[in-house]
Amino acid sequence: MFINFSNILSWMFKSFDISGDTKLLEKLEKDGTRFLMIIKKHWIYAILISWRVLFLVIIACVNVYLLVFSVSNPDAITVSIASLLSLNVIWWLIILVIYILRFRRIQGNRPYVEDIYFAIAKSKHSDEAFVNFFNQTILLLILLFIITIFTLFTSITNIFLTGNAEFSFGIINAFLLIIQLGLFYGYLNAMINQEMDFKVVIPGQILFYNQRWVFGDSQSMVAEKIKTINATHPWLFSSFMNYGNIIVLTEWDQGGNGQMDMDYVGDPIGTVKEIQKVLVKDFSSMEKDVNLLLRKFSAEIGIENIDTPENKEKIREFVKNNDILLQEIFRNGDPETKQEIRELYVLIQWG
Repeated sequence: MFINFSNILSWMFKSFDISGDTKLLEKLEKDGTRFLMIIKKHWIYAILISWRVLFLVIIACVNVYLLVFSVSNPDAITVSIASLLSLNVIWWLIILVIYILRFRRIQGNRPYVEDIYFAIAKSKHSDEAFVNFFNQTILLLILLFIITIFTLFTSITNIFLTGNAEFSFGIINAFLLIIQLGLFYGYLNAMINQEMDFKVVIPGQILFYNQRWVFGDSQSMVAEKIKTINATHPWLFSSFMNYGNIIVLTEWDQGGNGQMDMDYVGDPIGTVKEIQKVLVKDFSSMEKDVNLLLRKFSAEIGIENIDTPENKEKIREFVKNNDILLQEIFRNGDPETKQEIRELYVLIQWG
């Protein structure tokens, strides 16, 4: 059981709340919103900013080497510091990989239209994954800070007491540890941006929430004022991995005042289409997608379209009695099939 540093920071700074997206969705549900999109940074963002991780590992290896091999007979304290430093970095690498894998599994490769109850459940899983990563990372940061202070204090003390230049290696180690602290903090801050920056698209409106460490801000755009929504793949690699940027412009976009950006969005071109579908409550497009699903699985479902109120009622009854079958189809389906099932749930409940 780890100290819940996220709760402590939330208590100290009201603009820092890892569960802020979940609380917003629960409020929207109470206000009558029934389907939406949540847009977060693509999982590749965590990979691309991992140069900090690479440098941190290299510097940690140099630290351990200097601690253990810079003197002929390192004492027990020196060996203990080197061991703690090694365990600190290895532990962090493990929890980092676990979090990125969980984030990818929960958020997927692209945003999509979904029923608000599914969105709330997904958001809670995402919050739980990040809270675990955040709390353990803060704990390791504190441990690294203690190691740094102890190393710096003992090195300076030994130099003044003995005048032996050999102890200058301790100063070098302390300096490298300070660099590690900076890389550690910088990466955690970037991961906060990945998890806690989010956009929520609801009928008639886009809500923007941005987090920078303990500071947050929010804005909203009304659909009626949106002039264009542009999607781009800014680099060759982003086109290959199918992520990019979305720029939303309103009629007040002189000087960039009416522009909002979404970066590192999975499938930006497809996401723009989904955003427009939600903004204008385009149930007809959802019906076309669902009809494709019904035709693909007509043998299992027994209904080939959802175009009439009678068929919609039959589908509603089928979903009620065959949830396990639909879960299996969803689990084994391709991305298009999964999207069609999400929209099926939207239509039978809210369409």
